Amino acid sequence: MGKALKGTRLRNIKIKVLRRNINGCVKVHYLTHKDIPKPSSQLTGLLDSTLVPSEQDEAAGCSSSSETAYSKAKKRELNAWNTVKEDMLKVSFETSAPITSKCSVCQRHADYRCLECSTTAVLCEACLRRTHHNSLHVPDKWNNSSYEPSYQGLFLYLPEGHENHAVYRKDIKVIVNTGRLCTIPIDMCECEPEACTLLRYGLWPATAEKPQTAFSIPLLELFVCLSLKCQVSVEGFCNTLRWRNNLTLTEVNALYRALVGESISHFRHHHFRQRSLVDICPQFDDGTTCPACPKVDGDMIVTLDANFGLVRKQSSGTSLVEPLHGTRMFVAENNVQEYLLSHPDNSKPHEDCSNFKAGNMLRSQKKEKKLDVTGVFGASCRHEIPLMFVNMSQGERLAYPLYVIDELLQRCTKKNIHLRVVYDIACVVASHLNKSGEGIPPNISLAVPAFHIYGHKLPCQIKYSTRRLSGFGLTDGEGMERLWSFLRRFARVTKEMTPSHRLDLLTDALLHYGRRKSTDLALNLLQKLDKAEKLSTLAEEDISSVIREAPGKLHTRSMLISEQHIERWKKREIELSQQKPKPIRKHCL
Repeated sequence: MGKALKGTRLRNIKIKVLRRNINGCVKVHYLTHKDIPKPSSQLTGLLDSTLVPSEQDEAAGCSSSSETAYSKAKKRELNAWNTVKEDMLKVSFETSAPITSKCSVCQRHADYRCLECSTTAVLCEACLRRTHHNSLHVPDKWNNSSYEPSYQGLFLYLPEGHENHAVYRKDIKVIVNTGRLCTIPIDMCECEPEACTLLRYGLWPATAEKPQTAFSIPLLELFVCLSLKCQVSVEGFCNTLRWRNNLTLTEVNALYRALVGESISHFRHHHFRQRSLVDICPQFDDGTTCPACPKVDGDMIVTLDANFGLVRKQSSGTSLVEPLHGTRMFVAENNVQEYLLSHPDNSKPHEDCSNFKAGNMLRSQKKEKKLDVTGVFGASCRHEIPLMFVNMSQGERLAYPLYVIDELLQRCTKKNIHLRVVYDIACVVASHLNKSGEGIPPNISLAVPAFHIYGHKLPCQIKYSTRRLSGFGLTDGEGMERLWSFLRRFARVTKEMTPSHRLDLLTDALLHYGRRKSTDLALNLLQKLDKAEKLSTLAEEDISSVIREAPGKLHTRSMLISEQHIERWKKREIELSQQKPKPIRKHCL
């Protein structure tokens, strides 16, 4: 048994042979047991030393043959890092001390460095003041054992033009670009508010009147980007600055109180107005218009849906002023409440539809009495640009989608735009409109998303599926679900906010989402066009195959099956699906 196993093992051996060409290239060949010639008596010693592998080489050959290219590349990468990691640690220790004692500018003795300018340059005190005039960089000074922050050189001077004005000096606590907290003497002028003077220095005040604390604008811009993309809260951002710069708990609490108020809300709005330029030219796009949807004469596809995760607690306080964004994304609460009172929606889903909770009055019963906002109902175009949103306080009533549809229709008046609405329970909305006597407007079409349609019964699938109705193309109608997956992450922050702050933050998030979609719109449209062309070719081939392989009994009077027959079958299918089954009468025996 042992000999048999040994023979089998030798037959599977692969010997690695390296051949180097004249130009230096190396070629690898593997010799199997069959390729090895039988050694003669003269070559026995040579073969034993060259061709016959040892047990170690044999194990290495077996493992290398079973390894994938990814695992080999990963091992090479790990080995490379293991080789240099000790040297890199040594270099980092060496850079913590000055590499030279001569100033990089004047070659005199130098004790200062600025890591924000350069990691290798050292400066004397005179050159540091000259190169960092009105700068918020915090330099480090060598104290014969280590570098420590030096705040003595920080000073902000007023620009020219204030010589004849009343100029005074004030100490301001400033959070600089790196997140360090330092006190800086700043020149102020009585010709303008202190908040405007701080803005000239690149600082944002914590309060509008007599500010004592200010933040670096690049630092706040970083926070806004992190909050919109990663949903970082003010508390999380302050704790990040604490552990990065060794701030005390008292300093972090003061920083949090300065940021959590009106200061950060007004900075968000200021940042939006500065980027969009809507105050300079109202005709500019403020982020609420899709660049690809038709403005006049065309079909506009809109998706509707509700999100019950974006709630707000009643205990989170009230707002004294309206949201800074106004009604840019969210409709005014008074208009919605008036519409709800004037449009009762007591209709129930008809018997041919599945019993969805969306639109059902049973969902209007509040499960949490501590919430004054139970969710958000919204609309976006087929390109997933946010259009309109409504705060819900009575569950997902049919009045909410009806209100949004009416508002969208008013926007499309006198523009010759046909509105195609995709909603999870479009069949229920159609039934409600027919029962109320209003009927479905002629310039609107209703459909159910491609995924949700399979939760409906067969008649609804035939009548309302986006894959069966003309004019919807390959639109799946699930754009709002993708938008909710982004917006739902703000719930843990917005549920504790006041009404105005909550709407402003959600509006900023929606504008950011729309800006992201608009930026990548050209590439996405090209990808969808390529996909549509491929699917069109496949569909034509499938239809031709079905027509060609149709049963012979359908070929009556030498007439083949054509696409006109298929269209008639589709209409007949819709007619049969709308017919109600007759009740079966039981006869008495």
